Amino acid sequence: MVKFGITSGDPRPRLRAHRRNGLDQVLRLFTGLPDGVARALENNIIAALRDAREEPIQGREYFSSRALPLILDLIDHHPAIRALGPTVTPQD
Repeated sequence: MVKFGITSGDPRPRLRAHRRNGLDQVLRLFTGLPDGVARALENNIIAALRDAREEPIQGREYFSSRALPLILDLIDHHPAIRALGPTVTPQD
């Protein structure tokens, strides 16, 4: 299962909660994005998954792991993310 989403402020409490629920690998984590970018990216991902006929398996942000390549592609090629430079995969 893959979960994506946005949060404001310190992401660590949210990530700890997800870890307790079995989601223990963080593939991308971006902080300090310009206003509106995170929400727009999240909405773009949801729309692309809907277009690809990928249905959430829980809530609106939990999908089958088969959706991961599309999600990462959308994130990694978003103009605001690309402007940040090379993507760094977070380490726990």
